[in-house]
Amino acid sequence: MSINSVLGEIGRRTGLSALPLTGVYLAVFLFVLTFTPSLIPRSALYQGVLAGVGLALGFGLGVLLERIWTYLELPVMPTRQWHVVNLVLLLAVLVFAGFYLLNAVHWQNAVRDEMGMESVNEGHYVTMLLVAAVLSTLLILIGWGVVLGVSAASRWTHRHVPRRISSLLGALLFIVALVVIVNGTLVSGVITLTDKSLAALDVTDPPGFTPPVLDTRSAGPKSTIAWDGLGRQGKVFVSEGPTQEEIEAFTGEPALDPIRAYVGLRAADSPDEQAEMALQELIALDAFSRSVLIIATPTGTGWIDNWAFGPLEYMHGGDVATVAVQYSYLLSPLSLMLEPGRVQESAAAVFPVIYRHWHAMPKETRPKLYLFGLSLGSLGSESSMPVYALLGDPIQGAVWVGPPFRNPIWRAMRRNRNEGSPDWKPTFEDGSTIRVIGAGDTAREAPAPWGSVRIVYLAYPSDAIAFFEERMFLRPPEWLSDPRGPDVSPLLSWVPIVTALQVAVDMNLATNVPVQHGHNYGAQDYIEAWRAVTEPAAFDDEDAKRLLALFPGSAYD
Repeated sequence: MSINSVLGEIGRRTGLSALPLTGVYLAVFLFVLTFTPSLIPRSALYQGVLAGVGLALGFGLGVLLERIWTYLELPVMPTRQWHVVNLVLLLAVLVFAGFYLLNAVHWQNAVRDEMGMESVNEGHYVTMLLVAAVLSTLLILIGWGVVLGVSAASRWTHRHVPRRISSLLGALLFIVALVVIVNGTLVSGVITLTDKSLAALDVTDPPGFTPPVLDTRSAGPKSTIAWDGLGRQGKVFVSEGPTQEEIEAFTGEPALDPIRAYVGLRAADSPDEQAEMALQELIALDAFSRSVLIIATPTGTGWIDNWAFGPLEYMHGGDVATVAVQYSYLLSPLSLMLEPGRVQESAAAVFPVIYRHWHAMPKETRPKLYLFGLSLGSLGSESSMPVYALLGDPIQGAVWVGPPFRNPIWRAMRRNRNEGSPDWKPTFEDGSTIRVIGAGDTAREAPAPWGSVRIVYLAYPSDAIAFFEERMFLRPPEWLSDPRGPDVSPLLSWVPIVTALQVAVDMNLATNVPVQHGHNYGAQDYIEAWRAVTEPAAFDDEDAKRLLALFPGSAYD
């Protein structure tokens, strides 16, 4: 029996000859590559989802390549050589897959070690493989359904046009029809359901929260805004924070009750009307008599991190006023996708209204004016600051935390950073205007002293939201170059397409990590950022340690 016959018999008995082998090889290749480490540790569920998508994507890509090859009527390898090549590729794929599967747990634990997280064991495999198998099977079945639909449409069009044209025309007609149907029913239905559920949640009262009794809070006795006009996260924000008594107990000096103003999404019909309400609320609460005034842009849900403002209020003896305006009730990723430009529109409406009032005040008596934004809020806050706010009569500065990779100033500053500074902690010019800090860093030291405007970015090297890049699909990001960030695994290496998909998944996991990692920003670094930007009087390192004891962690919403 010839080698050709033997190999043919092996193919028939194993069923390999009936499979689209290019799809199988690419499926296994992408499947196992998803096990490689990335920025954020992955649970078995998320690893299974990523592996399942990789497997289905590889299989679909292989099938597509085979069909294109056939459609173009390109030459085909003789049967004997084809069997030999397949046998060699099959053995190579098995060895390759075995190596990656054996190292999967080790790689995940290496990332967890960087963040001080508990290690996973081999039981991690079971859930991961089950999820991957179910999801990839579902996606492949959906893909075959599309293929069958395209084939049916091609046969129908072949009655009227030549075969090769009918294949393209049939595929186009079917895919257009499928997109219209899915987008008009499934996607639209999911979006509508999500919107309704989150809208209903936004009008509820958070458990244990009631309207404030302080004159310094929105919905309080002097407020122009009702409790029901705050939104769920606004109710939390105005109810949290230290009181005058708590601040005095910490400082040993007379203090004030901090002012917290908030305008909910439903308080007005437009961003411009909300901005006017924010100004009137600040006036009603006597906010312009304070020494520090913060315009804060919240996250997508309207959330303002108390760990960002509580320390600031202690540092300045309560002589602080903060105002925020809600622009959405959706989670930040949903708001970014479904409401593009909403955060920028809101922030751009709020800033000039408050700035004009502040600008008209005597410089000797008006508060110092700062901006703040966390995550998607930093995108809006960045966009709200026009050139005139940095020149003739500038604001005093800004603290922008966890800036999304789309933030224009953040991107430009990293792109034009000083030579030799790493992408994950860039230095810009002489540091007199912009400084970047990570976990445990200081923003009080730079080649040059602070100028008239002080801006601090707080970004952890493992924050996928801050460091994702679209070009990662085809080229390695600069933050992977040495030296790497302290919580980025040395085992992380760039693989075309795969690394981009991994970091995209990391963005959804970026808050499920310990404080001072990922997108979970800690009080220690908020304290350092505000200390550098606002320079509170008589506040030293010992005070910072005592203050941190009151804010031992952070919880991202």
